[in-house]
Amino acid sequence: NGLIPSKKNNYQVDPGNLTVNVRYREYFEHLNGEHDIVKSGVVTIQTADLKDNQTYNLALVNAPKDFNEAKKFAEQPTVALYDQSKKLVVQQTGANNEAQPWFSGNSLLGRTLDLTQKNKNNVVNQPAPVYAASTTNVAPVAVTATTAVSGNIKTTDQQLVELWQKASKAERQKFMAWLAGQTN
Repeated sequence: NGLIPSKKNNYQVDPGNLTVNVRYREYFEHLNGEHDIVKSGVVTIQTADLKDNQTYNLALVNAPKDFNEAKKFAEQPTVALYDQSKKLVVQQTGANNEAQPWFSGNSLLGRTLDLTQKNKNNVVNQPAPVYAASTTNVAPVAVTATTAVSGNIKTTDQQLVELWQKASKAERQKFMAWLAGQTN
C-alpha cells in the first residue's frame, strides 16, 4: 500500500483541523531474488475542517510500481486525503527529511496524528497543500481516519493532565524545562 503499515489502520480522531504525518515505504523484490525497501521522508498533511461521523482515507497519488520510479517518487511523494465519497479534501506533495526540535511551534499541544514517529514540525520545507472539493476518485487505501462525536468535551487542563500521564520521564523533564523558561 506504500504508506507505513500499522497494526491498527483505522484511527478515530476528533472533528476539526488535524495534522497527519505519514511516510511512503514500498518493498521491491528484484528478479535476482534480492529486495529493496524505498522510503520517503515525512509528509505532513494539514487537514481542513474534518466533520463528525465521517470516514476519510489517506492515499498515495500516482504511486509507482517500478523500483527506479519509486526512488524518484520517494523524494517528493504525493499523499491525499479523501472523504467517504472519494472526493479530494487535501493533497500534499513533498517530504521533509530535516529533524526539528520537539518543542517547535505549537506542536506540543496541537492535535497531531503521527503515523511514523514522535511528532515533528515537518511543514517548513514542503510546498503548500492543495485543498479541493473536486470529484477525484481513488482506489481504496489502508489508512483510515474516522471522526466521532465526543460526548464529553475535555477542557484544556484535562488534556494537559492526560498528556502528562502519557509522557515519558524524559518528555516530562523537557516540558518542565520549557515551562520554567516561560513568563506570564
